[in-house]
Order: sequence, then C-alpha cells, then structure tokens
Amino acid sequence: MADDRIRELEIMIRLIDIEIILARRREGNEIFLRRTTTRIDLIELSMAIWSGHFPRRSYCTSKCTQEPDCVSLLYNMADESCDLFNVIYDSDDRGDVDYYWVLEDRGTRWVPESCLALSTCSGITTNGEYWVYPAVTNRRLTKIYCHNLATEPSHFITLKYPNNFIIHDESNWIIQHRQCQSAIRLRLKKTKFLKVKLRKESMVVNGTDYTFTSLTGSKPIQYGYARDCNGEHFRNPCPHFGTATIDTRGTGLIIDPTIKFGPINGFGTAIKKFHRSVNRDLISLTCAGWCGQCGPISGPIRFQHSMEFISAADAKAVICNK
Repeated sequence: MADDRIRELEIMIRLIDIEIILARRREGNEIFLRRTTTRIDLIELSMAIWSGHFPRRSYCTSKCTQEPDCVSLLYNMADESCDLFNVIYDSDDRGDVDYYWVLEDRGTRWVPESCLALSTCSGITTNGEYWVYPAVTNRRLTKIYCHNLATEPSHFITLKYPNNFIIHDESNWIIQHRQCQSAIRLRLKKTKFLKVKLRKESMVVNGTDYTFTSLTGSKPIQYGYARDCNGEHFRNPCPHFGTATIDTRGTGLIIDPTIKFGPINGFGTAIKKFHRSVNRDLISLTCAGWCGQCGPISGPIRFQHSMEFISAADAKAVICNK
C-alpha cells in the first residue's frame, strides 16, 4: 500500500509539472519562476495585478503566464490564495514569506536592467520614473528617473527632500583677509539638487551633472561637497557657513556607509556637526576652514539599497518580451 501511495504522488507531481510546462508554452509565452523569499512588508497586496484562489500553485503559475505583466507571484498554501505582481520585490534572506516566486531571465519575459534596455524593448520615449533592475545591485528593484529616453537614455535619482550644498567664499567677507569676520550679508552660493545623476553600472553618483539643480549664485558645487572661507576650524568664536545636506528618504537608497567625509583642502579645514541618521538616509555636515572644502575622502559617493519600502505605484513597471 505504501508503494502504491508513493507511485500516486509521483504521478501527481509529473502531472503538475506537465501543467506548468503547458501553461508556459501557451501562445509561445514561456516563463520560468524560481522560489525566493521577501519581507512581508514588501508585498503590497493592494497593488497586485490579479488576486484570487487556486487549488495548486501550478494553476497560479498558469494564471501568471496568461497575464502579460506578471513577473512574480505570491501563493499562500494555507488558504490557496494567489497574488500576481508586475514588479519583482526585493529578495531578503530574513524574509517572512515562504511562497514567493520571481521571474527568471531564461524565459520569453524579462525585466529591464537599464533605461536603454527599457526603451529598446518597449519603444517608450517618454521620460519618467520607471522600475529597473541593475546588474550591479543583483537585479534588485530600483526606482530610476529615465532621462533622454528618445535619444541617449541616462539615469537619475529623484530626491524628495532638500539636498543642498553651500559655498561660503571671499565674496562674503566683511573685512578683507580677516578671519571670522563674515556674516550672511551677501547671499551664499547654494546648489540644490532635485535629481542626481547615477552611473547605473556602479551606482556611483555623477555629482557634477547639474541638469536638475536650482542654483543660487553663479558658481555650482558638486553633490556632497561644501566650502567655507571664514576661518580656521579651531578659532573660537568663529561661525562657519559652508554646509552640505544629503537626504535620500523616499528613494529606497542610502549613501554607502563605508564612504567617509572629511576636509579636502584649505587651511585649518575640518568638518563640524557631522550627523548621519540611524537609517543612514540623512547626512549633514558643516565645513569649517580658511577657504577650505569638505566632502567624501574615501572614494566617490555611491548609492546602495536601503530597507525602506517604496510603493510599486511610485514608478512605472515595464515588462519586456523576447
């Protein structure tokens, strides 16, 4: 009897496999899914492109094949509920969900890793916020503003909060060549970044691209830098006006925590009031110096993913087909 039961189970498994294969090959749409895990708060059920009940996951896979925008699914074996999604949510080894499947590249359906791939596969030429899956991030879901899609696509991160970088220079002196005598009598030169350009191959910031900036004064300063020209940092009392504020909240990204900030040049230059938030998505500093500059000193500014949840509705998902 035990052997008969084993043979029955083997037959059932083969039938399920056949159902999946047939579903994948329907109308030439062949998809492959692999099982993974994700944090439960990253599964936004209200954004599912289809939800319902199926007796087995093979039927859920079949439904995914029929939905041209489906690239991942969540199947709950307990209540046989099935949710299909048009984005691949971040994988997390500490995840709470055991029944989450995501698309593999070897099928006919795939997700773009760059703005160029997105435009090429879809024909989209409208600039905007899109979901892409860069190779350097292990194909993690990344919200990118695709710029110049019709000509030479480039990648930007839209900054929801102020990212301001201020220059205090000789034009702000009250008494020429006298330290600690400045006041904000003249407007300080400020570069406010609304979007920052990204090299998607490395997630390194191109801080000298000022396409999406608001400029006060005629001289911009690159992303992550500040400059002060009021006096050596150890003089007291001595106000300092060069400041930098990096705020990546709402982007799903943070500055790589291994990046260190410090003085770059000038006399008696140092960083004062350096602050990095607990979530590492907010960095602020004051640069103090006698015409000195402060900024990253351990390498270029580089983004990495945070644990922040970004809604699937915040960007457009594009599915490619071979």
